Amino acid sequence: MLGGQLAFHLLNVLLLTLVVAPIVLWRYRRAVLAGMQGGSGAVLPVPPVKARGPEPAAPAAPTQALPQPAAWERRHRRRVFVAVLAAIAVPALLMAALALRLSGYALTPTFLLLKAGIACSIAVPIFAVLTATSFWRAVRIWLVALAALGVAVILMSMLQRLARGATPGLDQLMNFVVVFRLAALDLWLPILLGVAIGAKRVRGVAPLVFSGLLVFGLAPFLGAQLTQWLTSTEVGATWVLTAAGLETGFFLIALPAGLLAWWRLKRLARDFEAKRFSEAQLLARTWWLLMVTSQAVQLISLHPAPASVVTTLALSTFAYLLFPPSLALALRLARGTVARPAARTLLLLRVFGNTAHTESLFDRVASRWQLIGPVTMIVAPDVAARTVDPGDFLRFASGRMAAAFVNSQADLEQRLAAFDSQPDPDGRFRVGEFCCRDTTWQATVVALIDRADAVLMDLRGFAAGRLGCAFELHQLAARLRPAQVVLIVDASTDRALLGRAAPAPTAGAMTIVEVERGNAGQIDASFAALLNASR
Repeated sequence: MLGGQLAFHLLNVLLLTLVVAPIVLWRYRRAVLAGMQGGSGAVLPVPPVKARGPEPAAPAAPTQALPQPAAWERRHRRRVFVAVLAAIAVPALLMAALALRLSGYALTPTFLLLKAGIACSIAVPIFAVLTATSFWRAVRIWLVALAALGVAVILMSMLQRLARGATPGLDQLMNFVVVFRLAALDLWLPILLGVAIGAKRVRGVAPLVFSGLLVFGLAPFLGAQLTQWLTSTEVGATWVLTAAGLETGFFLIALPAGLLAWWRLKRLARDFEAKRFSEAQLLARTWWLLMVTSQAVQLISLHPAPASVVTTLALSTFAYLLFPPSLALALRLARGTVARPAARTLLLLRVFGNTAHTESLFDRVASRWQLIGPVTMIVAPDVAARTVDPGDFLRFASGRMAAAFVNSQADLEQRLAAFDSQPDPDGRFRVGEFCCRDTTWQATVVALIDRADAVLMDLRGFAAGRLGCAFELHQLAARLRPAQVVLIVDASTDRALLGRAAPAPTAGAMTIVEVERGNAGQIDASFAALLNASR
């Protein structure tokens, strides 16, 4: 019964996460919108335009010591994949050995490779998050990884047969099919849970909501166990049935579980602010937790003997706790002493309100830029789902959302001075989010323009009435070299209005990239244009 109860608890937590996470995100967006409209007092003055220096000369070839961003990014992706695979290998082998031992199978190299290799394939989505790899490309990599595992299992089984003095046979080719069959059995639940929690729409809050509910959800589960134990004794049964009630166990555990869940959320937020892990690492931990938990629940269901249950719980806990430090160490070793391009700050501007365009742009360009340098932007509801982090979540949950906004010149100066320009432990830079009031956004965006190495402005949907975009275009033309600015347009962009918003010579010198929604090639072209703009 314990395995079934644990599975029921896990599914309940997942279903609650699917309901609660979108509600939390919706409320967070409403709070951001209310804060944007809640400005009071005088409008912050816009700093004067600084005298523009001469155009920078192209560096001579011998002084180009740092690698080019595009080439470095390709090498970095390969190193990250190897690092994630190495971090998962040891805990995956432990879980594979436990499953084989409890099921009565021999701990042969072929069986271990088969079982552990399937668990290691979860390295693909973790790698995708760490490197901003697109969903369909990650699916292709996952299929290739499983195919490579199938070939490796065939070769290992043949070597194992040769070691026993037997002759390999064609029947061993069926191991290729066995890999995909066992992967379907072992991975369907973790994949389902991982997609639900890692979906881009709720990725910023779902791991935190899941973590909190997983802990707080122990109250009804442990409460039922406590009530059952109390009613197994004469004194306890009398007290429960006549005085306390059948909900006794839940009420006794609910408050400690709630406090533990809140403490866990605060701890996550503090560790994130202290840069002990990144958002991608938090999601990776959550995915590995789902993998370990689903396997542990399956083993407990199949092997309910007390000794097997204790062994499964102990080894599963160890396998989970081993992964975060292993991943951090592997990523640090992957970076090693390899030189990386100089960090360059990207400012992302857009037409507010077009959520689909903004989220797509963030996923394909801004997230990828985080490998190159920090990203800054003015936060609004249209991109809240992509920028919310553990610190934002805790401020919102504790009713301190107002503290996230730039309310005065002192606030702005403090935020700029505290701007995080160093990479996270996974090597990616963070997004600098600036929540602004109606009275502070112009001064804030000008300050960000002055500090940007490159600017990407999404003008899809730019038309009459978009006074904010017109102001930003004017400031870009006055404060930056035209080569530093990339404008994204499509059929919905009012080109005539664009020409009037910025001086014609300047606007003409800015890089303009046509990007239709869903065109990955055009988005990649805009990223390449940004790399050129940031030189």
